[in-house]
Amino acid sequence: MCEIIFSRIFLGFHVLLLWMAGGLAHAACPLELNPPRLVVRYGDSVSVNCSTSSTDHEGMGWEATFGGTSLEQDVIVVTWTVKNLTDWTIQPKCYITSADGKQCLETFPVILYKIPDRVSISVLSHSGPMVEGTQYQLQCDIQNIAPLQNLVVKWYKGNELLDNVTYSNVSKRPEDVSATLMISPSRDDDGDQYRCRAELDLGPEGPQPHPTVTSEPLNITVHYAPEFLPGNDTVEVSAGSDVSLDCSAEGNPPPELKWTNNTAEGNANEITVGRLRTLNISRVTANATYNCIVTNSLGSITKQIHVLVDVPPQQHPTMFSTAPSTPETMTTLPGTAKPKLVTFSLELNPPRVVVRYGDSVSVNCSTSSTDHEGMGWEATFGGTSLEQDVNVVTWTVYNLTDWTIEPKCYINLIDGEQLSIVLPVILYKTPDSVSISVLRHSGPMVEGTQYQLQCDIQNIAPLQNLVVKWYKGNELLDNVTYSNVSKRPEDVSATLMISPSRDDDGDQYRCRAELDLGPEGPQPHPTVTSEPLSITVHYPPTFSRPEAENLDIRVGEEITLNCTATGRPTPLYRWQSSDFQEALFTPPSEVPGTYTCTAYNQIGKISKTFTVNPKPKGDRTTFWVIIGSGLGLAIVVVIVYAIVKYRAGPNSII
Repeated sequence: MCEIIFSRIFLGFHVLLLWMAGGLAHAACPLELNPPRLVVRYGDSVSVNCSTSSTDHEGMGWEATFGGTSLEQDVIVVTWTVKNLTDWTIQPKCYITSADGKQCLETFPVILYKIPDRVSISVLSHSGPMVEGTQYQLQCDIQNIAPLQNLVVKWYKGNELLDNVTYSNVSKRPEDVSATLMISPSRDDDGDQYRCRAELDLGPEGPQPHPTVTSEPLNITVHYAPEFLPGNDTVEVSAGSDVSLDCSAEGNPPPELKWTNNTAEGNANEITVGRLRTLNISRVTANATYNCIVTNSLGSITKQIHVLVDVPPQQHPTMFSTAPSTPETMTTLPGTAKPKLVTFSLELNPPRVVVRYGDSVSVNCSTSSTDHEGMGWEATFGGTSLEQDVNVVTWTVYNLTDWTIEPKCYINLIDGEQLSIVLPVILYKTPDSVSISVLRHSGPMVEGTQYQLQCDIQNIAPLQNLVVKWYKGNELLDNVTYSNVSKRPEDVSATLMISPSRDDDGDQYRCRAELDLGPEGPQPHPTVTSEPLSITVHYPPTFSRPEAENLDIRVGEEITLNCTATGRPTPLYRWQSSDFQEALFTPPSEVPGTYTCTAYNQIGKISKTFTVNPKPKGDRTTFWVIIGSGLGLAIVVVIVYAIVKYRAGPNSII
């Protein structure tokens, strides 16, 4: 609390006269600045005139770290000039000294600015092509710019404005600053260009258009899994005709094509032109099914195309099994008019496994067929040889450490055909460490300024099952997911932009790495949480009662001026020209007047005025109190006199 307490003071008649005459009131400072404020590029020249309408003064001049002048007499204009302004904190003041020795001054507002040395754009913690649907963080690095509170960072994709970022840092000196933008590119973004632009909005007095520096464009390449283009799944032809099967697909990297069963009929010829992929078959005489498999590094897709040959009814074969189609059921159609049906399946138990790195795993593969030449497992670890006269084979590994393992159960048919099924294996590893930090910042934060929190997760797999969760206290702020197809452990960083307020002072932020491995994975999900990051938020002072106050004082009264303010760091106080940590102030001999209290800290300052007014000398209430008191005293005297006279007798002399 900051208070001034006026002790009980008996004010004489002459003081009351001074009050009534406006004893401490003072006129506004008769100074005018031209221009009233200025925006100057770092290193440029500056010239400002200070003039007065008063001719009755002892002199005027400028106080400044550069360009200050001595007291000049008999003038009404003084000029502040600097040929090369480089002082970031300069606050030039024009002053005038009146004939009675009093001095007043006006501070000239100067904004000194500097465009950045460099603006560059990059992808944080990533290089090379991007993967469709994966989140990436673009970072715009702006070097040596001032003042930061006038900076606007704009993000563009092509000519499309994506986002604006502003700052409220009160520092006037040049700083390096980084802005970020989260993107999740799609295949339509392949080849797009991203740019960031640093723009200084210096108000109407600043240069127009705003000083701007733009980064070089960042070209992105987006990889995505294959996808079939529209095409027919069934083709009808006349016996002996040629047929062309369409398996056109797009993907990035460009996918590879594989046809199976393409020797079942006639001569087959594969043709690839860009995204168009066709299989030309000559002289087709029987029904057949062709499998088209399209693969790139991000995935594989399969399409079945059925060829129906128009033959006389008595020659029609049974083409497809009426049994439900499952991934484990495979139909082989040789180049004859009577296809062979394979209706049994291979079954895995469990059908897919989720294994912690280094743990053991065991899976059974069974078949309902007893008419086969044998079955077994192919795998880099735990594979088995061909086993005959069995309908179950087991794949077992006691210490699974192969990140790319794809165990395959197979069965050999009597006619030499082989069927197989791949066991989906997810090998996972919880991170070695999860930590949270503030990017390119240390110490207290400033209210309203943007900061970037970074969560560093070391050695985790697989990334596509990772969910990074951000918390403030127990409040969930954000989720970040990934679609990276790599199965090996990686280091990864996630970020969160915050703009703290004073209410966030002392709050704790945490990030959590969680592996969502599906219903087959462990429940609850494997989770590692960072140590909490406690933040300290600094903010400028605010008054509990910000409005100016008018107070009346009577003779002998006690008056308290309350200048309480809250802020962090704890505000200091200035009463007129003295600085205090608390409200310690000796009032002047003449109490009435106007008093200004300024509360300030490293972040900002605010001021408040108190006007103390005396009660007028002719206050009617006081007058009637005095008159009433006098009449009362007179009545008392008369009564006392009458009583004494009565007791003394009529002839006594009093």
